[in-house]
Amino acid sequence: MKIINAISLFILFIHSSAQASLLLTFDEATSLALKNNLELKSAKESFEAYKLNVKSAYGDFLPELSLGFSYSRLSNENDRSIKSTSHNYNSSLTITQNLFNGFSDVAGVKSALSKLLTEEANYQEVSSQVSYDLKSAFAQYYYAKDSLNLTRDIKKRREDNLRMVELRFENGRENKGSVLLSKAYLEGAKLDLLKAENALKVSLYYLKRILNLSEDESIELTKAPELKDIKSETTEENFNELISQTPVAKKFKATLMSAEANMISGQSNFYPSWNVSGSMEKSGTSFFPDDNKTLKISTGLTWSLFNGGSDYYSSQSNNLLVQASQKRFENQLKELKKSLQESFSNYKEASLAVSVSQAFLKAAEVRSDIARSKYNNGISNFDEWDLIENELINRQKDFTLKMRERILAEASWENTQGKGMFP
Repeated sequence: MKIINAISLFILFIHSSAQASLLLTFDEATSLALKNNLELKSAKESFEAYKLNVKSAYGDFLPELSLGFSYSRLSNENDRSIKSTSHNYNSSLTITQNLFNGFSDVAGVKSALSKLLTEEANYQEVSSQVSYDLKSAFAQYYYAKDSLNLTRDIKKRREDNLRMVELRFENGRENKGSVLLSKAYLEGAKLDLLKAENALKVSLYYLKRILNLSEDESIELTKAPELKDIKSETTEENFNELISQTPVAKKFKATLMSAEANMISGQSNFYPSWNVSGSMEKSGTSFFPDDNKTLKISTGLTWSLFNGGSDYYSSQSNNLLVQASQKRFENQLKELKKSLQESFSNYKEASLAVSVSQAFLKAAEVRSDIARSKYNNGISNFDEWDLIENELINRQKDFTLKMRERILAEASWENTQGKGMFP
């Protein structure tokens, strides 16, 4: 009997563990997204790879060191059929340094830096988008959850209202139309409840995708993201500084840097190239060769004087491309300033809208209590009470909607700047 009880408790434990939900605060979900989100990890790895490419480009300024070793075997036979065989070993150590190549190395570094800046912008863009998606998922979840609780309250309220109207109808103090309308309100509340339940499921599925969790994983959010004080954001923003830090501005700046690198690289063909090298060689008939030693130091200067005008026209083309990139960059800065100003305005308006909606909700709650009391005591008619009752419900729905829009507006403002919660 004890064994059966133990098995039953074990099964119950396993079942309860399987049903347990993963409880997440917003900060915990942020850490989980940083760890699990595939898009974010991919962008981070690509960014790190381009950092190494920049280090590789700087390597062109350093000397090149090479080590060589060779072996040869020579067999010889004269007219008397006498054979001879000789072995020869050769080792060498060579160091080569480019002293000047017309700033081509400088162009190579600038080109690598432009690609790094593009990748940095890509990572920042992905990071801010995932941050926006995560805040959006939380906003949708809590909106769905608040809507679900609200629609349950509304459904109960509609049921109470229907009983009150039916009672008055039975006493001859109300008409049939009021009863039918109250029943219709109740059916509408049931439909809203079903929609809220479905919206909650969809919001959790959306969140699981962002966190890269299995669809079978049961999760529950325990704490909403903290809303920043809009007053700290309403000081005079230095939009020019904000613009320069956006991913879009960085990408256009990277394009300009790439065009400048191409221009410098093209102009380097007009300059000479100067190299210096030194080598030490050892050769002999045995391993390790040490019979003959040779030390050689050399330097060379090459200068291309004419190649059919190709360098000239390429240089002119690159100059025009730089000018075109500069103009596109300047134009984009103006567009970005407009986008930032619009996003910040929406953010401020959404924050104020929450306060306004809350004020209307408080007024509607007081008016509803008064109207219900009047209707119950026969002081007011059904139409007057119904109008105020519906206003309360609409104000309750509007407040939950405004709270969601407030979170989304803040997330959108951060996303426009290319900011987020991830390092």
